[in-house]
Amino acid sequence: MAMAEEIKKTVKIAALRTGQSKAPAEANAYSADFSKEAAQKHAADGFERTLAAFRMAGEAGADVAVSVEYALHYGDFGSLEKQRTQKELLETIPGPATEKVSEISKKYQMYTATNMMERDGDTTYNTTVFIGRGGKIIGKYRKVHLPAYESWYTAPGTEYPVFETDIGRIGFSTCHDMAFPEHCRCMALSGADIILHATGGWGFVTNYALGRALLQVRAAENCVYIANAYTINPVLPGSCSCIVSNRGVILAENDSQAEEGIAIAEISPDYEMKNDNLMWNFMSGVGSERMRFMLERNPAAYDALKAENPPLSEKFYPQHKYAKTPEALAEISKQYDKARQDEFDGIPNDLFKKQW
Repeated sequence: MAMAEEIKKTVKIAALRTGQSKAPAEANAYSADFSKEAAQKHAADGFERTLAAFRMAGEAGADVAVSVEYALHYGDFGSLEKQRTQKELLETIPGPATEKVSEISKKYQMYTATNMMERDGDTTYNTTVFIGRGGKIIGKYRKVHLPAYESWYTAPGTEYPVFETDIGRIGFSTCHDMAFPEHCRCMALSGADIILHATGGWGFVTNYALGRALLQVRAAENCVYIANAYTINPVLPGSCSCIVSNRGVILAENDSQAEEGIAIAEISPDYEMKNDNLMWNFMSGVGSERMRFMLERNPAAYDALKAENPPLSEKFYPQHKYAKTPEALAEISKQYDKARQDEFDGIPNDLFKKQW
């Protein structure tokens, strides 16, 4: 964690709203015409949309802006059968993509958070890289909570970094992370004032109203601002990029399903949430509403949260075994791989009738 800086009196927070174009045949891993060069070019061309949105945020005077998930997107390489090809495509951090974002950060004196798949040796991570106003990389966050499909080809992160800046302490979340209340709580307990959330699917896929409400709850229960950057998805519409206050109020949103842009809000930081006119604060002797909530927790009673196999799985539903063995994963991945191939070939496959 960096040294504390004097906090600005007003802060502009932006969340990008960008989409992804369909890959041409030569950039699709399920095509006989596939080439790695074409896939890399397609990803680089698509990344220009993120750079354009970052510039839009910079022109609007944003102090910080966060991209959607997979801003540098190579297509679908999720199956076990495609892992080696994927690793050969991915960039390192730093790399060409982060260098381009660094130039924008420096030009607009703006913090940026960019999500992308990262290659680190022979391991891949879902990573958000945080770049400072001067264009230098401050640090990075690796997605902790991986859904089944993503865990096939991505290693989970194990840390909750929080960085001190002149706009407050910054923490991060990526897509599936937000489904777990423990995630934002860990970031909040580590001191985060603002959580930058990059996503391509969480929350809004099947229930837009619930996903929006959960963002508000996460912000309010942890007394943090949340900037939610969501991918435009014409197949699964009903989503938004938005800025949520530390009291759970949506300050700005962009729910366009066609036009790329940003959601941006200006705040007057009240991270401590001091309130001398609140009876509960008076009775506790803690003048900060934020700190009172944190100090009223009772961690000694949270054994179920720390158990790898809590009673729900150990006692009540022992028949459910997560697919982690090589044999189980190989069979599931083989079916998924065939479905993707059928999709490319225009052959109906019942697997994709399942709800995401």
